[in-house]
Amino acid sequence: MTNSGPTMAGGAAPPPVIPTFRSAGAAALFSRSVIIIAGFANSLLLPLVLDQRGIGQYFLLQIMIAGLATFCQLGLTFSIPRQVTDAMARNDLGRARRLAATILCLSAGLGLLVAGAVVVASPWIAEFLDPAERATWIVALPIIGATASLASLTAVIVELLRAVHAVRAAANLATLASIFAAAYAGLVMMAGERATLSGALLAILFGSLCSVALGLVLFWLRSNRWPRSAHEPVQATAVLRETLPNFLTTLCLFGLANLDILILGSLGSMNEVAQYGLALRFSASMVMPLAIANSAAAPLAVHARSTDDITTLDGILARVVFGGAGVAAVLYLGFAAAGYGFIALWNADYLGAYWLTLVLGLGNVLHACGGAAGILLMIWGDQKRAFMIVVATSALTVILCFLGYRFGGMFGLAFFAAFGNVLQVACFVLRVRTQFKVDPSLLGQWRAGLAGRGASRPSLRRPFPERLGQ
Repeated sequence: MTNSGPTMAGGAAPPPVIPTFRSAGAAALFSRSVIIIAGFANSLLLPLVLDQRGIGQYFLLQIMIAGLATFCQLGLTFSIPRQVTDAMARNDLGRARRLAATILCLSAGLGLLVAGAVVVASPWIAEFLDPAERATWIVALPIIGATASLASLTAVIVELLRAVHAVRAAANLATLASIFAAAYAGLVMMAGERATLSGALLAILFGSLCSVALGLVLFWLRSNRWPRSAHEPVQATAVLRETLPNFLTTLCLFGLANLDILILGSLGSMNEVAQYGLALRFSASMVMPLAIANSAAAPLAVHARSTDDITTLDGILARVVFGGAGVAAVLYLGFAAAGYGFIALWNADYLGAYWLTLVLGLGNVLHACGGAAGILLMIWGDQKRAFMIVVATSALTVILCFLGYRFGGMFGLAFFAAFGNVLQVACFVLRVRTQFKVDPSLLGQWRAGLAGRGASRPSLRRPFPERLGQ
């Protein structure tokens, strides 16, 4: 796919060609595959060149970067498919361009504020930490603030590229930052040296900086010939109102996703954090196929709903859940069979991570059986109910996880973290069934296939509850 097609009358570029789910999925698969490989390389190499305490600190710092980046994104990565792709579907390229500019400014502005606040507050924050840890954190916090800001902007640019159907450019950009940390660990190992925490963080910072610069160039090449005027006006305040429920939802989801490791960080030891953090990375690979499918499906599902293309939508939902759940199950069984021997050969100090992965991984396999349910709520205009579901299930999961760790240690914590994961997805599925008369789950799509897809489906072409600027 090229960045711009042949010109039409007046010198404007024609609407971008809509990619098929196969091409979008292939691009997403490529990017996530590189990210997974780089992540595994980093997870496998760093423990060989950094002590277990340093690995525990690294995992906690990674969570801080991801948390600040999630905050700086303002939930815009979920608003982008709904708003920008909807404008593309109605051939309002001027509106799509203005929305993109507004979204980039909001994310970049908040990122600068957050980075500045972290740098200024780092000496004060260090005063509340263990004296033995202060020197590490004083050096790390400014790097964390800058990296989080850039990582947030990279995620927004990637979603904008997907929303305007530049799937290959989005895929290439998404892979870039992940390569640098793994490259750092590999170079240190080849040199026979010991890695440092600040060195690993600086590698991530440099990768994020390169990603933002390249991403802005790619999006400009894609959109520079689009009209400057929009059929419908765009207002920054309307963008913020629209994204607020998604913003709150993503913060809750992030907190819930990292609740178990945060509990260990505050109540357990750094060795437990290292074991559990490795298990989280192994188990996360099992739900990665679903994430790949969802990232490809989100803009296409919005476009199908905007144009009332029921056949295309049914095909998208079926591919997401069958592909995501099927590959997750295969990865789980493969890890169950070979994971113990692999970890024993690699580093026997982390054998506890095998059993933790079996518990957490089963939760992720069942999560994948829910298909695109959560994404559909957030991109089809039901983000307020999605937020309510997340708050309710998160509150219950927090209580259960504390009790699980108190009475069952790491394994009790892992069990209830997996339970909360499955409960939340089940609630998403039930809401999508009720609100949109669509069942994106594995069981629902299996039944739909047997009954004949779309046989008595009502029209999906209903306007979104709000359009920005109206």
